[in-house]
Amino acid sequence: MDYAGRLKISDRATLVSNLHREADRISEVLKGDKSIGTTLQGIGPSYASKVLRFGLKMGDLRDWDGFVEKYDKFCQIGQVAFGVPEFDRAKELDTFRILHERMMGDDMIIDSVDYMNKAVNDPTKRIIAEGANACMLDIDFGTYPMVTSSNTTIGGVCTGLGVPPHHIESPIGIMKAYTTRVGGGPFPT
Repeated sequence: MDYAGRLKISDRATLVSNLHREADRISEVLKGDKSIGTTLQGIGPSYASKVLRFGLKMGDLRDWDGFVEKYDKFCQIGQVAFGVPEFDRAKELDTFRILHERMMGDDMIIDSVDYMNKAVNDPTKRIIAEGANACMLDIDFGTYPMVTSSNTTIGGVCTGLGVPPHHIESPIGIMKAYTTRVGGGPFPT
């Protein structure tokens, strides 16, 4: 697929590692019948490493040697913080190297704050932001602890994209006539 020049990824986006995926799996196993029913893709542990300030960001991939140092430190801290035994670091680091080469070759990693600021102030541009999961899965307003790891309400446009609230013009809410849910937790009808 030709996405060169069209796909932009924020330098602030948090990377998900196999360490995160393994931490997710271990957490679900330890919770037993109280497990959340996550997708086991490591999203929650990735958010946790972000909040604990040892996570890896897309912007770290710009400098490969610096990334390798950060990755090693990330693994040291993450394995202790999440109780993850050894995993194949070399294989994952090779995957990240390929990602680095692909991203840097196409200049995909951008300063998203600057990018969005220019876009919201350009009268010829229109921005559409799509949210998923709705309020019942919001980390702060949902049916905690059976929630996702992010803010899924309209405020996520501000905190996730860096769009100032006064630039949000036309929020549209969609409600299904039925309820669906991924994972465990309350399932009101």
